[in-house]
Parts: sequence; structure tokens; C-alpha cells
Amino acid sequence: MASNVAFAGSVPANYEKYLGPFLFEPYALDLVKRLPKGSLNNVLETACGTGRVTRHLVDALAANGKIVATDLNADMLSVAREKVTDSRINCQVADAQDLPFDDNSFDAVVCQYGVMFFPDKLKAFSEAYRVLKTGGSFIFNCWDNLDKNPATDIINKVLKEEFGTDAPTFLEQAPYSFFDQAEIRRLMQEAAFKDVKLEVLKINSRYNAPEVVINGFLGYSCK
Repeated sequence: MASNVAFAGSVPANYEKYLGPFLFEPYALDLVKRLPKGSLNNVLETACGTGRVTRHLVDALAANGKIVATDLNADMLSVAREKVTDSRINCQVADAQDLPFDDNSFDAVVCQYGVMFFPDKLKAFSEAYRVLKTGGSFIFNCWDNLDKNPATDIINKVLKEEFGTDAPTFLEQAPYSFFDQAEIRRLMQEAAFKDVKLEVLKINSRYNAPEVVINGFLGYSCK
């Protein structure tokens, strides 16, 4: 994926430190709550990043259940391995658009804020469908438009005011680019998913100081 380079070096650790607690954690908890608790045998997580969802997915596992947490970015996975040490979790590098797993392998496929970065979203959705067992679930979340995300929108506007045409466009072109419900539904159906449910969820995240948001976002949006 083209954006892979933006999350290299020290960026993943800063991403986890600043954005993880206030921006990703509330939605990670919501995502996992949508899975049946204590009943899944095999779960695949794609674009797992620093493991914000991964650490909670164990709640959905049956007694002998396993999780395969994948990401294309090895640096992100390194942080995830440090933060998530449960023996039922196996972290490995894998591309969501070309999954190295057999058909009908998983009870659920989970992806938190990763689908926006997939260059070929239809292929990634099709891969999720392929590796799911009959009756399995593919559950993911993605950000709404920037104007529905005030803190990020302010940062984006300030960058434009400060740098004009030289302002970074990463926020608009990647994390906040995939929000059209009709397009999401179309791609899911083309990937063969039949029962597609979409929900707009609003959670007011809290942070202790503006520097948390600034350090979190500018650590990678200006790359």
C-alpha cells in the first residue's frame, strides 16, 4: 500500500502514544462489542496497526480460540507485539488485498480504521469474504467526512491556512476519504456479501491537552 511509508520509524510508537488512547480506543471497544463474546475459534484482524483492537479481541474467543493479527507495516506490528502478549495471538505481516490464508478459515474478519488505506478496496473485501467460513462476519469501521470530525478538521484547516497549496493532503486523501455509504455498500455487495449493515456512530473522544492531538496527527500527516 502506498501509505505504508508514512507509518515507519518512530511514527508507530507516537501514533500509539498520542492517538491510541483518545482517538482509537473508544471505537476499538465498540467494534469488539459487536462480536459474540467467548464463542469464536478463529479470528483474523487486518491492518491491526499497534494492536488497539487486538488486545480486546480475546474477549470474543472461545476457550481454545486463536487470533491472527496482520498488518502490511512491520513497524506497526513491532509495537503491537510489545503491547499485546497474549499467547492466543499471532502477529504477522500480510496484505489485506492478498491474504496468505486458505478459504473458509475464519469465523470473523475484523478491521479497525484500515480499509480507507487499501488501494483496491474491492479486492480487500473479496479477500475477507474468501477466508471467512460460511456464516462468518466481516466487521470494520472507517471515519466519516472531515467536517464530521472537528478536532481533525481544525488541524487540516490550520495546515491549509499556514501552507496554502503546499499543505499536506494526507488526511483528506487517506484516513478521511472513504465515507460514502452508497459506495461502501456497493463494494461490499460486489465482494459477495449479502447482509450488509451500516451504522453511523458518534463518540465524543476526550484528551487532556491540545498537544496530544497535534503531536498525534502531525507525526504522520506531514510525512
